[in-house]
Amino acid sequence: MLTASCDGSEGSETTVAASATTTVVETTTTTTEAATTTVSDPNSRPTVQDVMELEKFAPLEPGTYFIDPDSDPSTPLRVLYEVPFEGWSQWFGAVKFAENTHIAINITTVVNVVRDGCRDHSWADPPVGPSVDDLAVALAELAPFRVTSAPEDVTMYGHQGKHLELAAPDMHVEGEDFTGCVDGNLSSWVAPIDVAEGEGGAFHGYNAEPIEEFWILDVEGTRLVIEANWSPASLPTDVAEMRAILGSIRVEP
Repeated sequence: MLTASCDGSEGSETTVAASATTTVVETTTTTTEAATTTVSDPNSRPTVQDVMELEKFAPLEPGTYFIDPDSDPSTPLRVLYEVPFEGWSQWFGAVKFAENTHIAINITTVVNVVRDGCRDHSWADPPVGPSVDDLAVALAELAPFRVTSAPEDVTMYGHQGKHLELAAPDMHVEGEDFTGCVDGNLSSWVAPIDVAEGEGGAFHGYNAEPIEEFWILDVEGTRLVIEANWSPASLPTDVAEMRAILGSIRVEP
């Protein structure tokens, strides 16, 4: 379950066009009698909020947000996205809670996976290789998840990579615990924050009967991962909102 700690066919190509609902960074020049309004005017553009500066699970006001996926301020990579709906909360992207379920978008750079999502949450050793294909294969082979959409080539947000979808339909859940799993958690991939915390953690924010979708992209040599997860119990309206947020994503540079 989600907690406050992160702790097609092969070879085919799909092109997905994504455009933000609101243009986040634009240069607008309006000439009147003697006035020019440009992007340097703070009143001429919407505020863009660093989502990681907010308190965990704080309500997100409808607006524009960004995240540094690799948690490295020295690199130029960042991802902008729109949250135009009420009811979403702060996360490594955004999350929306409903009764006995949640729906989430995670934006990060995955550095490794666990050995087994249920029975062994130690990190894979040797770790997953650095390429898009390395991670796609590692996720597809991670037990007890099942591949529901095999890794396929994709162009998303202007970058090439892989798309795949996983599910874990046969896991028994009691309350918030996955029965028989270490600490009651179903775990999977390792993000930079897990490495920084140094506690051997991994993502474990799963619903019962989780469905998990990945876009693994090569952004000028950095492996960007955009992940979405929900369940059959998720409301269709919430899934539609999730899709809209995903569709608004812009990757910079």
